[in-house]
Amino acid sequence: MEQVLDPKYLELMLDPPNYGEMEEYDAKGYGKNKETGEMVVIYLKIDPKTKKVEDIRWQTNGCGTTLVSGALFSQEYKGKSLQSGIDFTEAVFEKIKDNPPPDAACGEVVARAFMAAVKDYEARAQGQQREHTEYVTLSCPTPEGEEHA
Repeated sequence: MEQVLDPKYLELMLDPPNYGEMEEYDAKGYGKNKETGEMVVIYLKIDPKTKKVEDIRWQTNGCGTTLVSGALFSQEYKGKSLQSGIDFTEAVFEKIKDNPPPDAACGEVVARAFMAAVKDYEARAQGQQREHTEYVTLSCPTPEGEEHA
């Protein structure tokens, strides 16, 4: 039986919101999957007084599931406090374990990129400037001979 893709998810894959590079940002983080080479970079513009995510941009070399995850996550983070984003991400880490491994790893790489951006933001606040990377902990098996992404 052929699997039919939900039109909402197809739209998110074809035109993902908040996708692209940000020239001037307050934080930048990378999520990487060593197993597949999949990567997500997240850029954050944060209001210094309210600590709200004023803008978010992200990019990936990943698969359709990663595109949908990035689109949904970025919509969730935008306009919310940084702490709200952290809380949301920690809840995602708990729930994601119940998903099929490839889907879980694709969602995790986006969440890891956000947490790396938070670490970058905190480091910049202390005068340190270095890129932060977090790695996927869940397995993303790919059929032998096929590449993921």
